[in-house]
Amino acid sequence: MSLPIKIPVIYHGVGALDQLKNFKENRILIVTDKTISKLYGAQLLSYFEKKEVKIFDEVEPDPKDTAVIKGGDVARKFKPELIIGIGGGSAMDAAKAAYFLYGQQSLKLYDMNVMIEYNLKEKSKLVLIPTTSGTGSEHTPGLVVTNTQTGQKVSLASFELIPSAVILDPTLALRMPQKLTVATGLDALTQAIESATSKMVSDFTQALNLYAIKTLFEYLPKAAGEDAGDIKVRAKVHNAASMAGIAFGNSGLGLAHSCGHALGGAFHIPHGITVGVMLPYVIEFNKPECKDKYVEILECLNITGVKDPTAKLSSMVKDILKKLKTPLSIKELSVSENDWKQNFEKLVNWTKGDIITMINPRMASEEHIKKIFQYAYEGRVIDF
Repeated sequence: MSLPIKIPVIYHGVGALDQLKNFKENRILIVTDKTISKLYGAQLLSYFEKKEVKIFDEVEPDPKDTAVIKGGDVARKFKPELIIGIGGGSAMDAAKAAYFLYGQQSLKLYDMNVMIEYNLKEKSKLVLIPTTSGTGSEHTPGLVVTNTQTGQKVSLASFELIPSAVILDPTLALRMPQKLTVATGLDALTQAIESATSKMVSDFTQALNLYAIKTLFEYLPKAAGEDAGDIKVRAKVHNAASMAGIAFGNSGLGLAHSCGHALGGAFHIPHGITVGVMLPYVIEFNKPECKDKYVEILECLNITGVKDPTAKLSSMVKDILKKLKTPLSIKELSVSENDWKQNFEKLVNWTKGDIITMINPRMASEEHIKKIFQYAYEGRVIDF
């Protein structure tokens, strides 16, 4: 089966945000959060003088379905010609939801179906601007919302959610605090490695994956450390994270993300931390299907002749977690044994039902998922 590779127009580099003044649309809805609205609201408005602009800034981390539906209601009332999502993954996902809800009037958020064409672009244009370096949401057909009824993180998708344009300005990333740099950077590294081992990987996505992996291994610790204020370092991480977004948006992810979604929903831990902690265990679980891909990843890092590529790659991921002062097990995420036992079945069921689990390189049964979680909680090497 041949699938098209979809990439938005990309404006990149220092000052790329200034491209906003060249957009011709006259009714503009900006979707963001309170922090970004405070930091950049005046600057954004300066690009759209003499135009009608509305800012919806009620997006919160791990956006709840109620908030993104409200954003859709605002869009339906305001009738924008251009929707801009600016911020981290939450803000960009909320902008995608607003774009979907406005672009068609009859369906609700959870009616979104990746197999249906909605012709959303007939009503408006979508532009996404990441201020963090990691979620990759600016390039993907998906969004993640928290179901307020269950607490579960739900993945939704439509290929029409890939925006018309993406603006990558590394100066926006300079304001990221260290913890956010770590969390979003680990998300990007996990995306690149999972995309590189996907069943749907292609020559085109793999080129992006391997460059992103190499760049993030080198520059993420610098961006989270002494070189946090170096715009060249920030640009490397910002661009690599976006490349990982293009890649996994066109080839998919795996169990580290579906397990990470469940952990984040149950224990309210940042997404990038949960997927980063799960990554070594999923690398080990996927060994039967991914050994050759691991060799390819190691080669891009100038490592050859390794007897056990799986163990080496898993070890390298653990090393970067240590450099970034990130826990190596779920237990070290301050999840007590009592909380673990109380939430265990829910974690397993959420992971089993996550669409991303279905495309993991190695098929994972319910028993597999239980064992992966238990090993990851205890910090044990996967041996099954």
